[in-house]
Amino acid sequence: MITAAFQLAFCMVVFTVIERLSPAASPHKWWRRPLFIDICGWLVLPIAVSTGISAAVLLSDSLKTWLLVAGHDPFSHMRTWMGSLPMSIQSALAFIFMDFSSYWIHRAYHRFQFLWSFHVFHHTSEHLDWLSTLRLHPVSQMFNTALMALVLLLAGFSVQSVIVSNIVIGLAAVVAHANVRWTFGPLGQLFVSPVFHQFHHAHPDKSEIETATNFGAVLSIWDKIFGTAARPNVAPPARFGVNQAIGSNLWSMLLYPLRIFSRARVQRRLDD
Repeated sequence: MITAAFQLAFCMVVFTVIERLSPAASPHKWWRRPLFIDICGWLVLPIAVSTGISAAVLLSDSLKTWLLVAGHDPFSHMRTWMGSLPMSIQSALAFIFMDFSSYWIHRAYHRFQFLWSFHVFHHTSEHLDWLSTLRLHPVSQMFNTALMALVLLLAGFSVQSVIVSNIVIGLAAVVAHANVRWTFGPLGQLFVSPVFHQFHHAHPDKSEIETATNFGAVLSIWDKIFGTAARPNVAPPARFGVNQAIGSNLWSMLLYPLRIFSRARVQRRLDD
């Protein structure tokens, strides 16, 4: 948590300057917000990610042992081959897998109501900037991290390559959420720029659950390949957030998925 606090202080200095030099369509001061919620995110989310990776390590070790005792391990040859690769190659491959998986997981969070009840927490930011990056539900973030890390570890990737990939994706996310007019020029065809991601966070006109564009985390090519990329020839969105009210304080927002789950159970009983 001390490291996260130093990172937060560093970003406060750097992005205060950057966002003043090139603000997006709706310039604002990043501290004019529910500041407590976002600072908690910056301090808690690294713990959630670390917990997810640790859980994946324990589970993968248990599964490897079980497969060894069972005498049938379909991943043994792949792990041997992957373990022989240099760390740089492992990290690059792990990053591509995680970024590709993040794209589809992100789409799922916008497709299914129960998953959206976790992800809507992130979209409640009415002022998109670097500080809103980690306004994420810690439970869903821990699960996402554990799932992707488990697949990678079972395939023979090292823990170090998983950590490096998470760091790269995390740093890119901070830049993508910055309140700036950066498009990355020609590189925007490959990477998610702040302007590209701002359209993902645009306030929905109708649907509360479906923002149908720009799901990429670091690479924008997945959106282009699968037809979800959109960047109209207009200024960045002037308004962010959702119509959906999920609570007025941190605890009510974190417990929102539980309320949705309970409500769905009651409705099923009434239907029966």
